[in-house]
Amino acid sequence: MKTYKIVVGVLISYAVVNIAQAETTYKTSGTLKTELQIMDWNGDKVTMGTLKGVVITSNSSDPALNGEGIQSCFLRVVRVKESSDVTAHCTLTDKDGDISYFSAERKQGDVSTGSGGRGKTTLFGGTGKYYGKTGSCEYTAKYLKDGWQTTDSSCVMN
Repeated sequence: MKTYKIVVGVLISYAVVNIAQAETTYKTSGTLKTELQIMDWNGDKVTMGTLKGVVITSNSSDPALNGEGIQSCFLRVVRVKESSDVTAHCTLTDKDGDISYFSAERKQGDVSTGSGGRGKTTLFGGTGKYYGKTGSCEYTAKYLKDGWQTTDSSCVMN
C-alpha cells in the first residue's frame, strides 16, 4: 500500500509540473496604422513614431487567448546604407482588458510602402492571463499605402 501511494504521488506531481509548463501556441493577424517622423541623419535615415491597430488572436491552444485586441507600439527604425534595424516596444490589450508586453525586432526591409519583412517578437509578461508569461513569435510585416501595415505571426507562450 505504501509503494502504491508513492507511485501515485510521483505520477500526480509529474502531471502537475507538465501542465504548469505546457506551451501555448497561437497565431495573430493585425492591421495597424503608423504615424512616423523621418529625419536625415549622417547621410542615412532615422524614423520614430507610433503604431496602433486591431490584432486578432486565433488558433490558440488556450481558447481564452482567442479574440480581438488593440496593439499600441513605439517604433524606431535606423536605416544605414542598405540595412535596417526596426525595433518596436508594444502592448496588446485584449478583449478582457488584460495587457501583454512585448518587443519586436526586424532586420529586413523598412517602413516604406511595399516594404516589410520577417522578424521576431519577445513576450515579457503582462497583466491577468499574461502575468508571468514569456514567449516569442515569428512575424511578417507588410507596409501598405498611407501608413497602413499588416502583420501575421505564429507564437509560443510559456
